[in-house]
Amino acid sequence: MILHPAHPPRAAIDFDEGVWQIGPSMSARYPGIARACFHLNWMFLVFWTLYLLGPDAAGVLELDRHGAAYALAAGGLFVIHFVLISTGIIALFVVIIEVHAARPVRGFASVIAALAMPLASFLYFAARYLSEVRRFLRG
Repeated sequence: MILHPAHPPRAAIDFDEGVWQIGPSMSARYPGIARACFHLNWMFLVFWTLYLLGPDAAGVLELDRHGAAYALAAGGLFVIHFVLISTGIIALFVVIIEVHAARPVRGFASVIAALAMPLASFLYFAARYLSEVRRFLRG
């Protein structure tokens, strides 16, 4: 998905080092931080899948919920939430700056996914926590 500016600059002739260019000659830029969001999205999905599958998923992982390895996986999921949200916020500012400068930019979908996935995950954990509290209060 390429995000183009709302009002592209008018065509003009540029005399840059003897080369005549008519109109904007910029191709869409893919900022490095947006590329980092793309790769962090995949890492987040791996951690999230491992967490949802749990330690007894088809006997593939020999993890105990009370063991250090499972605590490390759950801690990794927490850390990737923090890293993905903070990287997504920075990348969103970079995309906004690129669009404001009238330059087309790639990677907008990765940036939005980097912000949406941890948010959905936090909402899932909040709902799960509230259901546990409700069960505790009733039981």
